Amino acid sequence: MADNVELQAERRQGRGKNDSRRLRASGMVPAVLYGESNEPGESVPIAVPTKTVDYTLNHFGDNALYNLTTANGSATARVVDAQRDPVSGQLMHVDFAPVNMRERIEVTVPVAVVGEAPGVEQDGGVLQQVAYELQVESLPGDIPQEIEIDVSGLGMNENLTLGDLTLPSGVTLISDPEEVAVTITAPTEITEEEIEAAGIVEEESEEAAADVEAGEAPAEESPEEG
Repeated sequence: MADNVELQAERRQGRGKNDSRRLRASGMVPAVLYGESNEPGESVPIAVPTKTVDYTLNHFGDNALYNLTTANGSATARVVDAQRDPVSGQLMHVDFAPVNMRERIEVTVPVAVVGEAPGVEQDGGVLQQVAYELQVESLPGDIPQEIEIDVSGLGMNENLTLGDLTLPSGVTLISDPEEVAVTITAPTEITEEEIEAAGIVEEESEEAAADVEAGEAPAEESPEEG
């Protein structure tokens, strides 16, 4: 897991739309830091640097940990919700929740395929990644950025399940271990019968089409001309 991100937060006074616009224009994004009980009444309105949070979310995901420093003290927190503009993708609002570094939590971690599978390189198979993320439990400081699944020994018509993944020390799998993560299958061959059944026909040439429209048969070369 990457090091905690240092984040200087400011207490947010105004909470209207105009105040939020002014914050975003100044390079800050409106945010909320929930209390230990995660109750709405325990939340603290804050503002954090947009550039830092946006970069961290894009490169390290939702499981990154932040050292939030405010005028009232500091807290270790993680993002539990991030709202973006559906058109521009601009970060609009962020929700932080404090974490206890000594308490195990359940999180979602991405699955990344590594290695070259013999079933693809040698046999011409098609590798399909079925699972792109999985649920694990760990201490906040042990949360991996991603879990790698090595397909170097995977052959044709074989698969790997989530239970085949090697997890880092201190990380426990919560997802179904029998769930297929990756598989290699033979490439699909389309027959002429299937092409005809799909209604796919070969287009005739423009010259032949023009002859048909004119009521003339396509010209044939005589043996002498040939």
